[in-house]
Amino acid sequence: MTITMESAGQTMATPRAATVALGRAEARRLLHSPFYWGGALLATALGVVWAWTRMPTWVTFAENSGMSSLVLSVGLLMATHLAAGRDRRAGAEESTSAMPAGPARRALAMLVSVPVAMLTGAAVHLLSLLLLLPTWPVGEFDPWASAVVLVIPPIGAVIGVLVGRVLPGPAAGPLTVVALCALLIALLALPNYPLNYTGALWPVPEPPWEIGAPRPSGWHLIYLVGVLIALAAAVAWRAWPKASATVLVAAVACAGVSVERQTAETPTVISMDLVNQYTGPAVLSCQTHQQVRYCALPHFEGWIENWREAVEPVAAHLPSRAQRPTVRQIGNSYDLKPITPGIPEIVTSHSWGRIGGWATDSRTRMARDYAAASVGLYTGGFFHADCEASGQHRAAAGLWLLAQSMPNGVEQVRNGELRIPRVRYGQAELDAAVTLLDRPYDEVAGYLGEHWTELRDPSSTALAGLGVTLTPPAVPAAESQGEPRSEAGVCR
Repeated sequence: MTITMESAGQTMATPRAATVALGRAEARRLLHSPFYWGGALLATALGVVWAWTRMPTWVTFAENSGMSSLVLSVGLLMATHLAAGRDRRAGAEESTSAMPAGPARRALAMLVSVPVAMLTGAAVHLLSLLLLLPTWPVGEFDPWASAVVLVIPPIGAVIGVLVGRVLPGPAAGPLTVVALCALLIALLALPNYPLNYTGALWPVPEPPWEIGAPRPSGWHLIYLVGVLIALAAAVAWRAWPKASATVLVAAVACAGVSVERQTAETPTVISMDLVNQYTGPAVLSCQTHQQVRYCALPHFEGWIENWREAVEPVAAHLPSRAQRPTVRQIGNSYDLKPITPGIPEIVTSHSWGRIGGWATDSRTRMARDYAAASVGLYTGGFFHADCEASGQHRAAAGLWLLAQSMPNGVEQVRNGELRIPRVRYGQAELDAAVTLLDRPYDEVAGYLGEHWTELRDPSSTALAGLGVTLTPPAVPAAESQGEPRSEAGVCR
């Protein structure tokens, strides 16, 4: 009996087709990895937590997103390391040797993690932004600084592939993470002067040296892309040796040039004239509401409504003829010169509480500053030492203003819990404020309106008619012309 067998007609898959099929399979396996999901969820949570207490700006949001993308890159590194070393652990070499795609092609297939990581970084970035709604970042949007979330996660994924092909052992992944963390900490510890090369090498772009100043974030993005391409070329070395070598050298050179350009575009000497180009009076956006002038930095106008909530309850109790101080936002530097000489002003920074107690704290701080400035006791914000206001009647008047402007202000002043900021005074001034609070509101408000100019004089006894018996101290003469702000001794 003769048996005839026919060929099934199937052909062996080509290496390229096998690589593509492996890439699809590795993408599916990566999306099921607990390290992938753990890194994505932790990165999203940290991005939201870091921005939860303060009103977001585009600079801080990009910085928080960049740091959270580092966390995501760690999860991707762990996942891709285990996947890349899979065919060399537990005696798997004999089984994988019969596959149509060899080790070089299997390494190429693992580069599918790059687009997966990019999409995941973008999703985490967008989700973190949506979870902060209804607040929206203010300031100038820098697309290049935000785009690092598309590059940092793939760098972690490719590092995991590269280490997994060389050191497939399970411990190599965590040890690589520890080594990279030590390297990043070393970059923070190394001195940056006179050239900030270490800052340029740090993965997350640094904030601008001044609010609104240009930053070399485009060059930083090119540097990160160069690092990513160099690592991918190292992974593809065995498959395409000559092309990978060429790409590797070009990518390293491009990254080096980008780092050099970053340092060159950061000024080494910063003068107030240079600072004023970005945060000076000429560039501020000013609005007037209820006779109070608010001046915000460019693109920060959305915060004026928050400032009004703090200031208008104080301004509402000022006499009609009293001068309303200006609210001015400043950057990282301040020359202590008011926008308009002779008109008092308070300053606020580019930080404001976003929600709950943090927002209440910011409003309280500004209300205290505004009350102090209204009676002439504002000491220039956070740039001066405390001065001595003991015996000055305007201290009692400032406390009375604060008590009227806060929901529980009267009780807080009586208990000594609500105080004028950055000035020193004692129980006598608190007792004087309580004396004013014990009198009818209309009586005190009318009296202040009649004696307001006199009250602002630190040596006056303007409140004697309301029963205040404080004895003002001797006030030294101002050392320079113009409205004095404060000194370490007696408040002028």
